[in-house]
Amino acid sequence: MLKNYFKKKSKFAIAIDVAIGIALILLLIPATRKDMAALMLKPTLFIHQPSVNSEKPLLQPDTYSWKLENNDGTRFEFSEFKDKVVILNLWATWCPPCIAEMPNLQKLYNDYGDKVAFLFVSNEELSVVQKFINKKHYTLPTYRPITQYPADFETSSIPTTFVINKKGEVVIRRAGVAQWNSKRIRGVLDVLLSAK
Repeated sequence: MLKNYFKKKSKFAIAIDVAIGIALILLLIPATRKDMAALMLKPTLFIHQPSVNSEKPLLQPDTYSWKLENNDGTRFEFSEFKDKVVILNLWATWCPPCIAEMPNLQKLYNDYGDKVAFLFVSNEELSVVQKFINKKHYTLPTYRPITQYPADFETSSIPTTFVINKKGEVVIRRAGVAQWNSKRIRGVLDVLLSAK
């Protein structure tokens, strides 16, 4: 039976079948499942472009009292980011779509980290998040919520990313994996940064 299989298939088709078989096996192994799923999602990033909201909901005043803690234990209130352009990403280390979009978010952070407030918020223990960040060689600023998420940031899925302008309006709200390191998003950030 295998002899007939190899006779009828081209070397390219056999290579594709072998690659699919290996991918399926790696998806079944718990130690490699998360990274393999993230790798399989990466090609979809180019399909999923975040779009600017036609209506830009204003953050509620109580949103600014949201308390966060960074990896060195320093506590913050979201109000410290008032009057700034903010990219808030809700994510987790166990989430393949989150992992898939992280390299592009890191590239965006590399170029805009000194102008835009980036907040990568996970409910996980800070040590788990820091281990993941170190393993991947990321420099993204990560936080853990101390108080309940504000209604403005409630979501039923991760990753969910918010882009907020200096006036406190949610310019982009994207649930799910997306291509964040694009000319279009960079153009949006440049416009938001130049606004008074």
